[in-house]
Amino acid sequence: MMTQSEGLPTETTSLQDAATGEEPPRRRSLGHAFLRPLPLAAGIVVVISLLAALFAPQLAALSGNDPFTYNVDALAPDTSPAGPLGGVSAEHWFGVEPGTGRDLFSLVVYGARVSLLIGIASTLLATAIGVVLGIVAGALGGVVEKLVDFATDVTLGFPFLIFAIALSALFPLEAPRALLLTLVIGMFGWPGIARVVAAETRVVVRQPYVTASRVMGARFGHVFRHQVLPNVASTVIVFASISLPGRIAAEASLSFLGVGMLPPTPSWGRSIGDAISWLIVDPAFLLFPAAALFLVTFSFNILGDTLRDALDPRGGRS
Repeated sequence: MMTQSEGLPTETTSLQDAATGEEPPRRRSLGHAFLRPLPLAAGIVVVISLLAALFAPQLAALSGNDPFTYNVDALAPDTSPAGPLGGVSAEHWFGVEPGTGRDLFSLVVYGARVSLLIGIASTLLATAIGVVLGIVAGALGGVVEKLVDFATDVTLGFPFLIFAIALSALFPLEAPRALLLTLVIGMFGWPGIARVVAAETRVVVRQPYVTASRVMGARFGHVFRHQVLPNVASTVIVFASISLPGRIAAEASLSFLGVGMLPPTPSWGRSIGDAISWLIVDPAFLLFPAAALFLVTFSFNILGDTLRDALDPRGGRS
């Protein structure tokens, strides 16, 4: 037989944890998950990448270079990097860019600033649009839900790459490319999260406490902020963290195709694209930008998977 103390609600347990100084089980499991070797290593890579993007000018200055200076003295007569491994030396830690002699280390750290900024900003934009539309569709239903579903199908069916190339041709070269890429990638990234949030919202709004709030006269805004949004927050965080690497890769892909960031702005994708034509002559030029892109996207994927497992209500891996 269950005693009265065994049937106390979870709030009592939370109060007991607070009184004894112990962390709640969910918080403990989340911290334990990120202390495992692979997520910890991925977190270190992400932190280093973010710091490199934030302090790109200072890091480039440590090597005595910047990404906009042409170092023709570091090039061979055929404009390929002089010296082994793409011109790696005490002055140029990652070598130099073929044809221009620009310092590759500076290009990589400045490229982190561009790629991470566009990836994070477009993820926030896509998440905001998807959450609002998903909650509205799931909570109101009816015609509103059908309209959101129709907009989702249209967006998913539209060829993203062709649209991005067309926009690149329409906008003048003076247009802010980072803002343009953020808008394009973000506006095409919301349908997935909208569908997930709409499905969860339909479940939440059928709960007795939501029905009671509506009967008592609660407005939609109150239900949105205090009852629906807290219940879908963990799903939103996980979905955003998992989709972030794809946004970074999307910017790199567009820059690789020549419709993203334009010269001389550093970008990992454009550096990889430029390296293709020099692959036979000097493959070292491809190594560092490609490795940076791979490590960052891989690390964000690991962190997203770890967060998903830790916040899984059915119980993630310990």
